[in-house]
Parts: sequence; structure tokens; C-alpha cells
Amino acid sequence: MPVVVAVHRLKNFDEWIKLFKANPPPKVGRWRLLRGSDDRNRVHVVGEMAVSEFKAVKDFLGSQHMQDVFKRVNAMSTAPQEIIWLEDLAP
Repeated sequence: MPVVVAVHRLKNFDEWIKLFKANPPPKVGRWRLLRGSDDRNRVHVVGEMAVSEFKAVKDFLGSQHMQDVFKRVNAMSTAPQEIIWLEDLAP
């Protein structure tokens, strides 16, 4: 199962969450929003998807609209956002 994690180190969570809610993740996959318990301005957006949904999610994140959103996110962050693609490994 492919997984994508977007790591945000924000200046102001409240400002970012407004932008996030106005530009939610795609309708495919299962999405979670995690916030740091020690650093409330550190946020991880985690998406888990079926292999058949991978291309749709990758295309969504690579769209011009989302690239413009990511530029706005980086302007409200203390470090550039990091997008990490992961896949399951057998233990």
C-alpha cells in the first residue's frame, strides 16, 4: 500500500489550517492529519492509498493548482514542506 507524508513546519498553524481546509486532499485514498504534541506547528498530512489510486494521488499533488498551494504553504513555514513517498516492506 503506497503512503505519502507531507511534513510541515509552520509559523502559524491557524493560518495554515484555513488554507488546508480550502484545498483538501483528493477524494481517493485515506487521509489523516497529525499535529505535534510538543511542537503544535509541526503537522504531518498522511495519505494511504491502494496501488490503483497511486497515479490519481500523484497527479493531484503534482497539479498546477497544488503546486501553487504548496508555494503558499512554504511562505507560511519555517522550512520547505517535505513530501515523502513510502511503500510497505515485509518485516
